[in-house]
Amino acid sequence: MVARLSLLIFLDGLAQSVSFPVLPRLVSSFLEGHPGMTALWVGWLEVAWALPQIVMAPLLGTLSDRFGRRPLMLLSMGGIGLELLLDALALDLGWLLAGRIVCGLTFGAQAAVMAGVADTAPPDERARAYGFVNGALYAGIVVGPLLGGWLAETDLRAPFHAGAAIAAVGALYVASLLPEPLARAHRTSPQEPQAGLGEAFRLLGTHPALRPLAVVLLLSWLSFQSSDNMFVLYTAHRYGWSTVRFGVFVAVEASLGILVQGFLAGAAARRLGERRTLILGSMTQGFGMLAMGLAPVAVLFWPGALVAILGAIVRPALQTLMSEAVGADEQGRLQGIVSSIASATSVVAPLVFTSLYAWAIGSGRSPAWAGITLLCGAVLSALGAWVAWRMVPRRQAPAPS
Repeated sequence: MVARLSLLIFLDGLAQSVSFPVLPRLVSSFLEGHPGMTALWVGWLEVAWALPQIVMAPLLGTLSDRFGRRPLMLLSMGGIGLELLLDALALDLGWLLAGRIVCGLTFGAQAAVMAGVADTAPPDERARAYGFVNGALYAGIVVGPLLGGWLAETDLRAPFHAGAAIAAVGALYVASLLPEPLARAHRTSPQEPQAGLGEAFRLLGTHPALRPLAVVLLLSWLSFQSSDNMFVLYTAHRYGWSTVRFGVFVAVEASLGILVQGFLAGAAARRLGERRTLILGSMTQGFGMLAMGLAPVAVLFWPGALVAILGAIVRPALQTLMSEAVGADEQGRLQGIVSSIASATSVVAPLVFTSLYAWAIGSGRSPAWAGITLLCGAVLSALGAWVAWRMVPRRQAPAPS
């Protein structure tokens, strides 16, 4: 079942990422090439996707606990396909904005897949299963931009048409070939719980073991956002990287991420346990980001980046611990909370860290200040390791089914 879920999440990542290289260019085409307004609109489009997610992700997760994972997967793939079709046919920026909102309101395939892993994988195999699924997502995100860049050489809108077609294939796969992961015995009744943001987050009140893990998740996502949004600007400003050199860096980073998530994460969890893997991964990621933020030349930036990639063992371990903290009929709500927290950071972090970066590279400051957002990410990772060490119990009792 994990392999089948991995195929879906690969298609999900592929459909979304195929338009990554060309969306800014499409936005620019509506703004007569104005670089400042293009950057602002790209940011607004991201916020237009993330804001609906904050509210809708827990709601969709709760509904998936009641009706199963497949309806949510179908809805999500349909939303992605509709967004990309609107982008392909867009006459102005309003079409792009509408597409992002539609996708944000319906986006839930990844959460449903993660819940499906908890539904079907034995507890002692979940870290390995989550790592495999995350690796499949990484693979889709690696292939998508390469395909999109190639298609865009012929037609700027071809990647959007291709992404819509891939989403349609994903929906067809769910409808015809993918079994329902959630057994009927583990579904919630129509009376409980009531779907909604507050009810979904009630899990944090009723499951004390989940609270520190949610804090670690928040810190982890904030740390990721501190660097993810800055890499292009930082490497160009401090090291003079071209777009080609940065593309090579992203390809290497993503490929290594697949190996870490797909193989190393599961092996680390089996050998060390999820809690120690979580602590080690957070510390490793923090050390890597510290080295990247302090590196005066690119040759020293690369080793730091490789160390930070090893910290990706955090995510499968964290997903496993969180899934074990709730019951079998609460996995959808849990993944809704996870998606909501991630979406919240996608709204707040880009605004905070881009402003901090703009201040750091201001007139008269040393180029060394450019790494300040990476150093913030290192501090956030270290805080995540501390919370895991101090507050996550060594042995976590499984939640009642």
